[in-house]
Amino acid sequence: MSGDAAPLEGVVADRTRSEERDERVLNGIGVAPGIAIGPACLYAASGEPDEVEARSLSGEETVGEEVERFEEAVGRAEDELDTVISITRQKLGEESAGIFEAQRLMLRDEALYEAVVERIRSEAVNAGFAIEAVMREHRQRIEAGPSDYLRERAADLADVQHRLVRHLRREHLLASVEPGSVVVAEDLSAADVVLFSRRRLRGFAIDRGGATTHVSIIARALGVPTVAGLGDATGPIESGDPVVLDGLRGEVVVRPTEARRERYHARRARYQRQRDEQKNLASLPSETCDGHAVRLSANVEFSQEVRLLDECGAKGIGLFRTEMLLMMRGDVTLSAESTFETYKDVVEHTAPQPTTIRLLDLGGDKMLPMAHREDNPFLGWRGIRVLLDKPEILKTQLRAILRASAFGPVRILVPMITQLEEIRRVRAFLEKVKGELRAEGTDFDEDVPVGIMVEVPAVALQAGPFAEAADFFSIGTNDLTQYVLATDRGNDLVAGGYSEFHPAVLTLIKRIASAARAAEIPVSVCGEMAGDARATPLLVGLGIDELSASPTYLPEIKRVVRAMDQSEARALAGSALSMQSAEEVTARVDEWLRARAADIMRFLDADAETTAPATEATAPAKEERPMPEPAPNAEEL
Repeated sequence: MSGDAAPLEGVVADRTRSEERDERVLNGIGVAPGIAIGPACLYAASGEPDEVEARSLSGEETVGEEVERFEEAVGRAEDELDTVISITRQKLGEESAGIFEAQRLMLRDEALYEAVVERIRSEAVNAGFAIEAVMREHRQRIEAGPSDYLRERAADLADVQHRLVRHLRREHLLASVEPGSVVVAEDLSAADVVLFSRRRLRGFAIDRGGATTHVSIIARALGVPTVAGLGDATGPIESGDPVVLDGLRGEVVVRPTEARRERYHARRARYQRQRDEQKNLASLPSETCDGHAVRLSANVEFSQEVRLLDECGAKGIGLFRTEMLLMMRGDVTLSAESTFETYKDVVEHTAPQPTTIRLLDLGGDKMLPMAHREDNPFLGWRGIRVLLDKPEILKTQLRAILRASAFGPVRILVPMITQLEEIRRVRAFLEKVKGELRAEGTDFDEDVPVGIMVEVPAVALQAGPFAEAADFFSIGTNDLTQYVLATDRGNDLVAGGYSEFHPAVLTLIKRIASAARAAEIPVSVCGEMAGDARATPLLVGLGIDELSASPTYLPEIKRVVRAMDQSEARALAGSALSMQSAEEVTARVDEWLRARAADIMRFLDADAETTAPATEATAPAKEERPMPEPAPNAEEL
């Protein structure tokens, strides 16, 4: 019997290995759009640096020589970061380069540099261990707090540590990465992404991270399809495995079947064709078949993204996030002049279309060193609460915005408003700043509109009074949804219950839009929901005037807008409000889109069986489309 056992075990093992090598679909977060198809290349990334064992220096290895090795590694790391900074400045601009300039400064930071030298001298240990020990101590101190900002600094320290150890070993970053491959890594640094961009890599599949990390921001700006938050892509994938990476759906397919690969080749061709057709689409009006205009504007984080506005058909900037101005600098102060110059540059390039500048939205997941530890930072010291407590930061921003308003139309957007008194205090502060500028003889627009982010249920429930106090509404669906559903979308244990399609969320959006219409003020959506083409008919049907999303998503949204009637969208929204779950709403929206925009759904749905673009002959005729049954409240929309 024992003689038979070994062959049986071998058969089972072979069968298991065969099953493990079958097609496998991994789900993550699409953080940079596009589709990449190619061989996988596993990369030992810089997220958690390799541990270096302590080694006492022998008689032949003097302490002085080891210090010299460390100093040479620092010099080579500086040269590498200089290259990264140069590439980033050329491709993405000065603000993006600031990420790496901060890391370069860390290399010579006295608290770190001198501590490593002292560790080598006092303990007579190898430089690699001294670097690892000193960096680990610093990282542990700053990782102990809840601050996302500080965690980014910890990630920078990890990157610096990895880079120094690699240069001690004289290893080359790009040596093992083949051009044309899809890099699969547990983690990547933003510097890795910049350097890899020189090798014509097709995409990045990353176990860690999300849409707001430096890596994701850089990947989007460079146009490299990326999926993050995969959890364990480095487990089932081996170097050389064929993979399909879908940065639109947040999906990575390992060892795809021939049928799936053909579908994705067709889908990639459609995506590229639509990108090529973007210029023609950009010049077309964003309006429904029955003539209802829907304004499409852009969410912008870096001033260099402004160049994408015309290309993507954006009518101005619906949300200019200003947090990076502060976080890139790594301190708690804003330079009045550099802030003004940044705003002026953006406003001039966007004019004659308006630029909506959101005041610093600090707190929650964007904390700074000045913040104290909070058990629940999303319900704590954030948004306007920070600004009213730190008037010097608020004043710098308001002065810069008002000065920039002399160069083009500007709107001020106030974050995290929960009480009417807060918007009144901001207006009073703004009038004080205006008075100072008048006294100085500085030009500015006297009538800069002041709007509020509607992201707290209390404001949505009192939308009427707030509409009287504000010049416009901008709905932040990300926070509004997590507050309404009491679900942290960043918590893997409960994130499955997070959905902007939940009828409760839609009901509040309807309430907000109705209050804005009654007060005759504009209302937009600037959260991630605005960038989801599946949500477009719902939002239009609920009465939203403007959708503001990442520029790359606007052409897709415009296609949906131009393929529907406003009256049909209102009926769809009315039926969604009467449903009981997000799943019901999602199913109904998908059904509705399939019936009315088959060509759009072929692009949005990666599993569509047909790959040919719809033509006038194949698309459903408008008069033959089945109308959804109107809900009782459809006429009120």
